[in-house]
Amino acid sequence: MTNQSGLGRPREFALDDAARAAMGVFWDLGYEGASLPDLIEGTGLSRGSLYKAFGDKKGLLLAALDQYMAAGLKATGDLLSQPGSVKSAIRASLLRYAALSAGKAGRRGCLVVAMATEMAAQDPDIADRTARMFRRLQQLYAGAIVRGQANGEIPERDEQALARLLVCLAQGMRVLGKTGATEADMIAMVDNTMRILD
Repeated sequence: MTNQSGLGRPREFALDDAARAAMGVFWDLGYEGASLPDLIEGTGLSRGSLYKAFGDKKGLLLAALDQYMAAGLKATGDLLSQPGSVKSAIRASLLRYAALSAGKAGRRGCLVVAMATEMAAQDPDIADRTARMFRRLQQLYAGAIVRGQANGEIPERDEQALARLLVCLAQGMRVLGKTGATEADMIAMVDNTMRILD
């Protein structure tokens, strides 16, 4: 008997790879700047396969964004849930953003910030996806802050307001990184911001 579930996996993995490859194209060229030939070359898909799998160029962007956001949220969530000091975990997560915001990676910037800047004002799907990602990031930080308040590390304050500030710092570093801010600059911002949790 044929394993039907096994038959779908190669295509699923190929589509994940294609979305990951498209991520790089959109990251480098922007949505408007990425032509169909660019995406065909970048993903290795034919025009027909691209449309069959993703519907259109925007569908491919949404798949790429979903992958990018899932990876970023997982990395932050893993750091924030590590055992030990909650404040140390929060600092580690912010230092990850500091490192991503410096040098070549910093110049490239954040795909979510780039797409939100380019498209969110005119495209409700992009606005909704990026807003959901920032809300989820805020909830990860708020959850960590609540744990820190419960164990006495962090004073009792509005955890959502504090978490929103941490999200603003993280995403602000990604923007500043595009202008050439150094990792030392970013670390100084992290250390100053951590004082609000004292």
